[in-house]
This record gives sequence, structure tokens and C-alpha cells, in this order.
Amino acid sequence: MHSLRTKILTIVLVFLAFLGAAFVFYSRVTTANYKRLRLEGIESTVAVEIEKINKLIAEIERGAIQVAAGGFLSYKSQSVEVGEAAVLEYLRSYPAAIGSGFWFEPYAYSKDRFRAGVYAFFDKNKNEAALDEFAVDDYEYHSLNWYCEIKDEISAPYQVVWIKPYVDDGASYSYITTAGAGIFDEQGDLIGISTIDWEIEGVIEELSAIKPTGNSFVILSDPNHDFIITETSSNAPNGAAMMPFSRVMDNGWLLTVYIPENEIFAEMERRNNRFSAIVAFSSAIMLCLAYVLISRLINAPIKRLTSDVAQLALGNLDIRVEASSKDELGLLGRTFNKMTADLKKSIEAYAREHAEKERIAAELGIAAEIQTSMLPRIFPPFPDRAEFDIYASMFSAKEVGGDFYDFFFINNNNLAVVISDVSGKGVPAALFMVITKTLIKNSACSNKSPGEVFKIVNNMLCENNDRGMFATAFMAYYNTASGKLVYANAGHNPPLVKKSGSDYEFLKIKPCAALGFMENTLYREGEIILKPGDCFYLYTDGVTEAMNADRDFFSEPRLLAALNKCRDFQPKKLLSAIKQDIDLFADNAEQADDITMLALEIDHLAVPVIKKLTVEASIEKINEAIGFVNSELEQHFCSPDILSEIDMAVEEIFVNIAKYAFAPKKGSAVISIAVGEDAVIKFEDSGKPYNPLEQSDPDLDKPLMEREIGGLGVFLVKKYMDKAEYERVDNKNIFTIIKGIK
Repeated sequence: MHSLRTKILTIVLVFLAFLGAAFVFYSRVTTANYKRLRLEGIESTVAVEIEKINKLIAEIERGAIQVAAGGFLSYKSQSVEVGEAAVLEYLRSYPAAIGSGFWFEPYAYSKDRFRAGVYAFFDKNKNEAALDEFAVDDYEYHSLNWYCEIKDEISAPYQVVWIKPYVDDGASYSYITTAGAGIFDEQGDLIGISTIDWEIEGVIEELSAIKPTGNSFVILSDPNHDFIITETSSNAPNGAAMMPFSRVMDNGWLLTVYIPENEIFAEMERRNNRFSAIVAFSSAIMLCLAYVLISRLINAPIKRLTSDVAQLALGNLDIRVEASSKDELGLLGRTFNKMTADLKKSIEAYAREHAEKERIAAELGIAAEIQTSMLPRIFPPFPDRAEFDIYASMFSAKEVGGDFYDFFFINNNNLAVVISDVSGKGVPAALFMVITKTLIKNSACSNKSPGEVFKIVNNMLCENNDRGMFATAFMAYYNTASGKLVYANAGHNPPLVKKSGSDYEFLKIKPCAALGFMENTLYREGEIILKPGDCFYLYTDGVTEAMNADRDFFSEPRLLAALNKCRDFQPKKLLSAIKQDIDLFADNAEQADDITMLALEIDHLAVPVIKKLTVEASIEKINEAIGFVNSELEQHFCSPDILSEIDMAVEEIFVNIAKYAFAPKKGSAVISIAVGEDAVIKFEDSGKPYNPLEQSDPDLDKPLMEREIGGLGVFLVKKYMDKAEYERVDNKNIFTIIKGIK
């Protein structure tokens, strides 16, 4: 076994090794950056110096072109004075040039002059530009090297040619170079050249002064003429590695600075060596110091602490370890002492907590029973109603859930079915579920349509909803006589419908906002017709979002396939089969959400109930007659537009009976109504025979003042009702109207 001291020293050693590796890495990165910056600095120095010279070169080249232009003007005007002015103006404006002039080809200036030209020089003694008074006619410049070299290389206007530098044979004996440009006539023929003489002694001195290190040297050359203009000496030993830094000037000259490689990076290498020695020496001192301190401050106290703690391991909770020091070991000792006291308290607290958990579990069990008891659990729920078969089931993910289903009769012919999923889980969701279920049922029983019920419940749930809870819900009213199913969707999953002999399909609907989400939300209503053999399936998202161990969802496509596999099953068997498919898919994965389902299968349509009203046939009773008809139609959720048309027909027929059946005496009329898919309304009276359908229809094309009075009301009855019939049976007038209320 290795002692703690050995382990800590090993850690220190590893730390120092990592520190050394980090230093090496840092040193290499820093050295590389330094070298890059050093090289960039040298290149920048050379570039700056070259840029200075390039500006002078550019001025000389512009001067050559400017003097060539002056020579052309002199040629055009045949005035030597114009050329002299151009040459002098240039020298006065640019003293870097020591001479300037232009020279014409034989007889190019004029037919009577073999040679023609102007030359000016800068008189250093007088510090001014002056014309050279030599005789041009006697100066055979056509055969001189500088003239021939410039003339032979010029091929286009504005082209500047530099000749090889040379030593001035005058008094100064300084280095000079000449730049020349061509003078062209209107036909583009070369008729002469211009020259600018540039004393480059100062340029040579400035470039020769470039010395980044002690043994670096400079070479300035003219590669175009294989000519070395100047070079400096170096004290670098023979065979030393040299790094060249070269730049080409705008006139073709090449400047090269040679620097011994060891001198460029010498300072960096010396600094790295010093720092490496310091790090190595410091690491050795730190390792020795760590050994001494660990032995005194850690090893010895740990041995004492180990001896005391061994008593705790034997179960003696009354022992107290020595904890006099104020460092981590003292803290560890005090922690052991506190742990002993806390352990005693923990044993007592565990017993109390275990009892409390058992109490909470019992209360949750009771809450689950209460919640379950609020849902319809007895099937079949309506033994005396054979028109349909209904079954529902709910499997909570926790002791209490947030899903619920419900179904109840609003009136004799309308069955309400509801399914809902409350946001969240556990007790809060269960409480919100109870409130939502109660509000929906109370609102539905007050003769409100599904959309109106959701609007009322939504606004009530939005009040004081500080926790922002909401519930998705789907509600439908099924009319057992007409087969019409009116529904509204508050953000819930779309239900599925199976038509007799067909597969299940998702009902294509657009959901509105969930209940409790936003006040004053309007909920759209839709309707479909269910016929015998049809089945309506509702579910919550716990079905489609059931997950397996791979976190895949059961999904809507799997639900559709499972339903179609069992499409001929009765509701109870159908829901059981779907739950088995979900369990098989989940493969013992933990249920994450409540699973709730409801199925409604249609067996047959109920025979419409006939309601009758016997009323006195008088105008004063017309509101009673219309109110009787409306009360029956509203129970079947007849739309306002159709209800208005039926009211118009009832009013017209009842008025005819009141006016003509018993006049001038009084009698009574019997109104009967039966509502299925159609509303069938009959009017009976024992008055004198009267068939209003025999009246001819009014000619609506005639002007209003030319039409005969009467007949318009009966015409509207025939127009807006699906069917209107009259018959005389047993001395009674029987008038029947039929109107579809889908």
C-alpha cells in the first residue's frame, strides 16, 4: 500500500510535470509568435524603405513624361523657348533630379536641323536650375549609349525606360541613373526622347543603413542590366545561415537584406534558456518543501483521526473524535462528531417520515377512489336506451389524474359526451379536472349548445387562474332520433369515426383554444350524421403519446391501424383491445400520462316523439303556438336561420286557421310536432274546408300596386319549407309542413 504522503507527492510531481509541459507548450507558441513578429518587423522595415524610394521613382517617371510633353509642345510650336520653360519648371519643382532635357531624332524637329534638343542642370553652387549652353549641333548624342538604350526600349507613349546606373564623370563623381520617355508625333512615330538624370547617392546611403542586426548586410542591384549598384560588408562567420529579405523597386532594381539566422532569434533563445533553468530549479525546491509539509501537517493528524474513527465503526455513537485543529482535518473530525448526533436524529425522523408517507398514500388512495367515483362506471349506463352502445375507460399515470370523461342526457333525445385532458399531473390536475367537469355538465344541462358551453366554462376557468392551468376538451351532442352529432373542440385530439362497413378515419376539424387559456374565446361548432353501425371514438393524448423504452410514441398512425384491426368490435371490447396494443408497444415502460378512451356505437335511430298542443284558434294565441314549436326545435339545436323560416311558416298557417276556419265563430286547433332528421309539423282544425295551397302564386314580376291582395304568405311557406301538404280527413283540415334541420 502506498501512503497518503506518497500519493500527495505523486500528485505534486504530476502537477509539476504538467506545469513543465504547459511551459514548454507556451514557450514554443510564444517563440513561434515572436519569430513571426520578428520576421514581419524586418519585412516591414524593408518595405517602408522601398516605399520611400518608390515615391522618388514615381516622381522621376512622371517628370520624364512631363518633359516629353514639353518637348512635343516645342516641336509643335517650333519654339525652343517652350521646351526650355518645361525643362526648367520641372527641375525647379523637383530638386532630386540633377538634370533634364529632350532630344530629337535626325531632322525630326525640323527639316533643316539634323540635331535639336534642350538640356538643363541643377547648379549646386548657385542652388538653382540653369540651361546648359553647349551647342546641340556639335553634340553627337545620337550615337551615345544612353540615347540608344532609351530609344531602343521605348515602344509606346508614357512608357519610361531606366538605364544602367553610372558614375558621373563631372566634378561630383556620384552615382547617377537616367530615366527616359518617348516623344511621339500625331501619327504615333517616335521623333525624340526626354531624359531625367537622378543622383542616387543619397538613396544608396539610406538603403545601406538598413541593419536589423550587427552582421546583416545589404545588396542593391539592377537585375535588368546585371549590375550591382552597392553592397555592404558583414562580419558574419563563413558558412553562417543567412536569411534574405528582398523587395523589387518600381524601376526594376532589387534590394536584398541578408541577416544571419542565429542573430534574428538570439535574444529569444537566451530568454527561454534562462526561464527554463528557473522553472526547473523552482520545481525541485517545491517538491522538497511539499514532502516536509505533508509529513508534518497531514500524515500525523490523519493517523490520530483514524484511531478515533475506528471506534465509530464499531457502533459506538457516543464517541467523540479529537478535532482541535482549524484546518480540513479538524473540520473532518467535527463532521464525524456531528454525523454521530445527526444519525441518532435521522433514525427517529425516518420512523416519523415513514408513518407520514403511509398516511399520504392512504389519502391519495381515497382521492383516487373519489375521482373515479365521479366518472360513469356502470355499463351499460342506460339500460332502457337501446339506440346506442357506449363504453369508456381511464388509466391514471399517478394516484390521481387529470383526464376525465362523461356522458349524460340533456333531454330525452340528446346525449352529451365529453372527454378532457387537464394540464399537469397529480393533485392540482385532479382538482382542476373536478371543477372543469362540474362546470361543463352544469352548463350543458341549461340547454346550451357545445360551443356555448365551452365559451361559458372557458371564461369561468380564466377567472383567478393564477397558476395558468388549462384543459383540452371535446364535447358532442348526439340526437338519438335524427342521428345528428353536434360537436365543439377546445384544443383536443381529433376523434375518429367509423362508418358502417368502412374503416376508421380521423374527423377533420380545426381545434379552438383550450379551456382556461384565453378569455372570450369563440368555439366553432361542427356536425355529422351517425347512422346505425357507425362508431365514434374519443381519446386523450396519453394514447398517442404513450412511449416505449426507445422513447418512440405510439402515434396517430399506430392508433388508426389498431382501430381498423378491431373495427367490428363492440365499444367495450374495442377499448380493451386498444389498451392491450398500447401495453404491448410500451413493453413495460413507465406510463407517463393518463390514458382515457370513449367509444359510442349507433345501433338504431329512436322513433321521434310526437308532441301536441291544443290551442284556441285566435290571433292572440299565435305566440303560444310559435313558442311551443320553438321549444321542441331548440332541444334539437336547430340553427337560427332554419328556426326563423319555420316560425314564419307556423305564423302564416296559424293566422289562416284563426281567420277562416271558424269565422265568425271560434274553435280550437291542434298543433303536433315530431323531430328527427326533419321537423314534421301538423295543424288540425274542424272548421270549414279550406285549402290555402289552391291559391295561385303571386306574380312577382308585376308592380306592387297592380298585384292582387293575399297569397304571398302561402307562397313563402311553399318556398321555404321542404314540403307543404293539405288534406281533408274526418271533417278536419290537416295542413302538414316538413323542414330538414341538419
